[in-house]
Amino acid sequence: MIRELILEVTSNMSETATFKEIMDAIYMQLKIEQGLNAVENGDVLTEEEVLEELKKW
Repeated sequence: MIRELILEVTSNMSETATFKEIMDAIYMQLKIEQGLNAVENGDVLTEEEVLEELKKW
């Protein structure tokens, strides 16, 4: 999974991309996939729950 993700992300990047840019892109893609998995598993908050959490700040 990780290897495929790295290949996918880097194949769409410029050959002059810096290491930081590559790492940032990989990190972003991992976070997106984690979010999609959370939605798929129903591990999300309702709008009301989010508003209640924001009130605590």
